[in-house]
Amino acid sequence: MLWWAVLSGTNEPCQEPAIVSFSLRVLIAAGLVGGMVISSGCGNGGKAPPADSAKSQSTAQAAGPAPAGDRSAPPKKFQPVQLGGESAAEDAPAGPAGAAAPRAAISNEQQARAVLAALQPFQVMLGQWRWLTKKSFGDFPKTGEDLNWIWDFKSKLNQPALVFHSEKHPYFHSGRLTYLPDADQFELATESPEGGVRRFQGTWAPGGELTETVEGKKVERSFKLDLKQVEPAEGEQWRVVMNLQENNRYLIILTRKPAAGKTFATLDTVSQQRLGTSFAAVGIDNPGPKCIISGGLGSMQVTYKGKSYPVCCSGCAAAFNDDPERWLAKLAKDEAAKKKTDE
Repeated sequence: MLWWAVLSGTNEPCQEPAIVSFSLRVLIAAGLVGGMVISSGCGNGGKAPPADSAKSQSTAQAAGPAPAGDRSAPPKKFQPVQLGGESAAEDAPAGPAGAAAPRAAISNEQQARAVLAALQPFQVMLGQWRWLTKKSFGDFPKTGEDLNWIWDFKSKLNQPALVFHSEKHPYFHSGRLTYLPDADQFELATESPEGGVRRFQGTWAPGGELTETVEGKKVERSFKLDLKQVEPAEGEQWRVVMNLQENNRYLIILTRKPAAGKTFATLDTVSQQRLGTSFAAVGIDNPGPKCIISGGLGSMQVTYKGKSYPVCCSGCAAAFNDDPERWLAKLAKDEAAKKKTDE
């Protein structure tokens, strides 16, 4: 997975929690994520079609606890480093010095790595959530506890995604969140309870890129993703804002514009509260083990030939069980690449 190196910082004590904000643009940098495998997959794949574009952001790792006497670690500057995996250039045809490899030469595996790198900020959303509408349906708002996010590596081998499903949600029966490098945008494909499909594309809202607030060993993550409807292109248009406010709470803010209208008006705000307290992101507050498929926090285990391996969700467990030899071969390849890089 994508890890981060601390470049600089201050040793002065601070009284407020440190804020770490960063942005990574994925330029088909498939070799940046170690431990990613592109065959077989997680989850049911969702019913909505996959996406083709997005702006990449990735997860940062904090530098560790603050010195004694400090309330929190000081702010740090980060940049991505490659700890394993092959780069796109290794498999691409030779070209002029300094020139980027042609897109046609990008392999499925390299694209899958780039997509996974872009989706790392959303790893924190894995798990089951309780949802509550602000809008009333009749005399009361609607609520449920059946919305579950998992990984899907199966529906499209070079296009991993995070997918959710809910039987009771009034707006979305299922959804598929991914990133497609060519258009450099995130995409959310959804299906309504009535079977209608909407496809949204976009990137971080201004100032909404992934931020980590570090206090001691506790890391709170937040972001705001702004997605506009691109399909259907005609008729009523929706807009979706996904606002992660902290590790265990996020909002889905829905606005819509009539077919003949010019402005968007609020449709609803659906709040999501995590059921339980765990989340599948590796950090100083959750040091490991890492999922052998997504690189997230290994919260459960799968077993093959008497040996156990950590995975982060039921989708990754299903992916491993579907073809364990393929995943283990990829794991061995990534570990060898990491060892070579560390030497």
